[in-house]
Amino acid sequence: MEPFCFFPNLRILLIYMRVNIEINNLTRRKIDPELVKKVVRKTVKLSGADAASFELSVVFAGEAEMRKIYREYKGKNKSTDVLSFQLDLGYNKKSRKNLSKNISGEIILCPAVIAKNARENEVSFSSELAFVLSHGTLHVLGWNHSRKMYELQDEAMMQIHE
Repeated sequence: MEPFCFFPNLRILLIYMRVNIEINNLTRRKIDPELVKKVVRKTVKLSGADAASFELSVVFAGEAEMRKIYREYKGKNKSTDVLSFQLDLGYNKKSRKNLSKNISGEIILCPAVIAKNARENEVSFSSELAFVLSHGTLHVLGWNHSRKMYELQDEAMMQIHE
């Protein structure tokens, strides 16, 4: 697709990143797929990721399944709200410097834990879901916990809720 430009003499580098999102809900909780797509796309855009494509599988799993996965990959025998996997580098080997031009990842979310956290934080389920999904997306993009990562996550939340 060729970009339309009002100023053809200006030299502007336009980067188009293909973002593909697959959503699999293995729970009974109704999930808004448009919210999921909006959060992921907004977070990817704000992150400034330099990639040709971003392939993401978003899975909603029950507490028992989440506990099993969390135990296997983190050694913790409990459920959690979100786990993210950057498939090109492997789990916990993330670095923005080492990402390929085609990023692929998986985010596993547990709606039951997200709902519990939403009640504790006195926010809606959708807001809490957006918050943890943005967080997981940033991890897939290679971000580690830092002030800049949290600022990007907060900015994504502000723009999503406008």
